[in-house]
Parts: sequence; C-alpha cells; structure tokens
Amino acid sequence: MSRNYYQLLHVAETADLQTIKKAFHQLSKVLHPDITVLPANEAANEFHQVCEAYEKLSDPISREKYDNKLKESRLGTDHYSNKINVRSNLSSNEVANDGNRRALSGGELLSLFLLGIAVCISLLLGIIFAVLDERDLYVAPSWLNPSPSLLDESLYANRNAASASS
Repeated sequence: MSRNYYQLLHVAETADLQTIKKAFHQLSKVLHPDITVLPANEAANEFHQVCEAYEKLSDPISREKYDNKLKESRLGTDHYSNKINVRSNLSSNEVANDGNRRALSGGELLSLFLLGIAVCISLLLGIIFAVLDERDLYVAPSWLNPSPSLLDESLYANRNAASASS
C-alpha cells in the first residue's frame, strides 16, 4: 500500500513546519541506513522516501502544490482515498525539479573553493616543472602530424645544439 508524504512522516495534513521538521528528524535517526537494524536496502529506500517527503513538505510553495494534487486525486477517486500513490500523482520531473533549488552551504562553498585552488596549484606546478626541465609548453599531438616536417627537424637540431653547448 502506498502512502502519501504526511503518512510517511506520521503527521497530520494540518501539521505546521516545526512538527514536520521534528517528525523528520526523529524518523531520520531511526531509518538512517548507517545506524538502523533494518536490512540495508529497505532502510535506504525508507530513508530516501522520508527525505523526499520532508523536502516536499518543508517548502511552502511545493507543499501547496502537493496538497492541491492530493485533494484533486481524492476527489477523482473517493473509494481509493486510503491508497494514494504519491509517485503516480506527481510526475518525476515535478518531484525532482520543482524550480526551487537551495543555496550552497558554507561547507560546500569552501569545498569548491579549495578544489579550485588545488586545480590552480596543480597546473602551476606542472608549468614550473616543465620550464625547469626545459620542455616545450606546447607539444603538437602525434596524431595531428604523423610525419615529422623540416620545421620540426630544424627545431630539434637547434635544441640539441643549444643543450650541447651549455
């Protein structure tokens, strides 16, 4: 039997945001796949459903859309009101992309900043070591020019002559 988001969180449809938040935190402690006694697949599935329900019900705009869809589905099928399938009432795009994205947290921004710094330092070290090793910073790929040209031979001859004299 499929349950709606309110039934997943064990709250009334008239519950306020604090009640929903409290119910989510209690359920997430019980259902988290790392600490629960349930089988791993079942725990992960239940935890995912509870997270999806909380995400939908914690945002006032998406909650209002969900409540309207829930009411429409109840009016259309009165004798199935206890068996509302949340996934069939909402398309997967509406559940995943309702247009509202959360801002990046401080930790996520710090991680992105550190990743950018690491990439820049790696590139800089690569260039420094290439210059210190007297390598060319631009090398044409072998597949682009399969036969060496006279220009390439003269460049290598000049480079070999320069390295022999030093």
